[in-house]
Amino acid sequence: MDRYAPLFDQLSASPEALAAVAVLLLLIGMMLRTLLRRQPGSSMPRQPVLLPEAVIRQPPRPASPPQPAATAPAEAEDSEDQTLSYEVDDLDTLAEIEVFLEFGYLEQAALALRTYVDGPSSNAPAHIRRLAELYLQLHWIDDYSDMLERLHERSLLDRQQLSEAVFAGLQQDPQNLALRVLAESRLGLGIEEVNRQLGDPLPATSNEALLLRTVMQAPGQPAISAEEAVQQASQLPRVPLLEGEAELAPLSQREITLLTSLLPAERQARILLACHQPAAALPALQQLANAPDAALARLIDTLRACYMTRNLPLYCRYLWQFHVSVGNFGHQLKQQLLQLGCQLGQHPLLLALEAQPDRLALEELGRRFAYIPPASPPPQWQALVTANHAPSSSTPLDNALSEAEQFIEFGQIDMAIQTLELAILASPAEAQLYPPLLKLYEHLGDLARFTWLARQIRDRLATPPEEITGMLGRFVQTMQQRLNQHRLAA
Repeated sequence: MDRYAPLFDQLSASPEALAAVAVLLLLIGMMLRTLLRRQPGSSMPRQPVLLPEAVIRQPPRPASPPQPAATAPAEAEDSEDQTLSYEVDDLDTLAEIEVFLEFGYLEQAALALRTYVDGPSSNAPAHIRRLAELYLQLHWIDDYSDMLERLHERSLLDRQQLSEAVFAGLQQDPQNLALRVLAESRLGLGIEEVNRQLGDPLPATSNEALLLRTVMQAPGQPAISAEEAVQQASQLPRVPLLEGEAELAPLSQREITLLTSLLPAERQARILLACHQPAAALPALQQLANAPDAALARLIDTLRACYMTRNLPLYCRYLWQFHVSVGNFGHQLKQQLLQLGCQLGQHPLLLALEAQPDRLALEELGRRFAYIPPASPPPQWQALVTANHAPSSSTPLDNALSEAEQFIEFGQIDMAIQTLELAILASPAEAQLYPPLLKLYEHLGDLARFTWLARQIRDRLATPPEEITGMLGRFVQTMQQRLNQHRLAA
């Protein structure tokens, strides 16, 4: 205390020094209070802000320490760039997938969603579960198993949920190897346990042992066990059923006739192709390929049979059908099949398919080469009442298009859009109404109005024509390219 006495005397003698010390103590106290408030345990946990439902959610960003006020403009510019990048990378891709789902094209939606999930987007993991449900609905069990493994690796499925999902896939394909490997590696379920839970328990002894037990038991003797029967059978001399060498001859015409008359088309084609009889298998393959829900594997088998029989016109017909079925996918396979067709000879369709035509051009080629049957004209009804003046030849479709053109000439774009929308809602299957309306949407960049129209069409048409779906998909791609250009310009 004696050491601090002179200091207290000086402070009491100088009011200015005393005031400075008081201010210093006040600042130290405020700093201590601020530090205590910033400690993690000193404040209550903040409640998360509830955002409204949206079609697309932005991925969470990691929290960053507070920066000085001078960097605020730079942060605002970075935030705008990130938002624009997210809209271009995620919004348009997901909007295209929604268009496929709304119109019932599940295969194309699954392929597009798989590309999005495998991409670098930070929002992709949230859609893995949705992709797994699509694969299960399409019976693509191998891809479904891949998605289940991803979900389990990301801890998005617990053991109970993974078990239920695995057995849901095994209900559709009980012998699927990928799901059985997943059940054994992730759940520890062997073959016997999986079969038991599927309701297919294995017998205690094999069928061969049971058969030997029955054969080796002599009349009047006591029953023997299966092991004893197998041991006794091993001591018996083996008698060959066939001896000698001979080449398997091709099927005779009588055998082919029996096959084609007794078996369904699918089994006919499989057996005849295995016996190297492509000419005999071709009628059954054509019957399968001409079905409305023809599988791509059947089209490939038909093309192979046409190639083996050197039937170029028929090969071109099913190559056109293959292009229509796969759409914009399978570019490499298309090129390989096109090269095989060129090896058979020259055909105008092969030259047209080299240009990678779109769906509208493919339909035009189908009409040109008579692959699409011409529409039968409506029956001519005899009018019961006749009039002296000729009726107007204009249709409601022509009236709507001409009225919209007049509105556009006078600059009334909203009236033209409203006229075309009403005409489409009245006749949603009329493909001629869509190009001018989509062109106006593209000019205005009105994606919200396009989404509304797509939902209205979906409510009125369960499965719209592929020509209309193709136009809607191309519109989405055009809007995506425009957003990409805006992002690069920014």
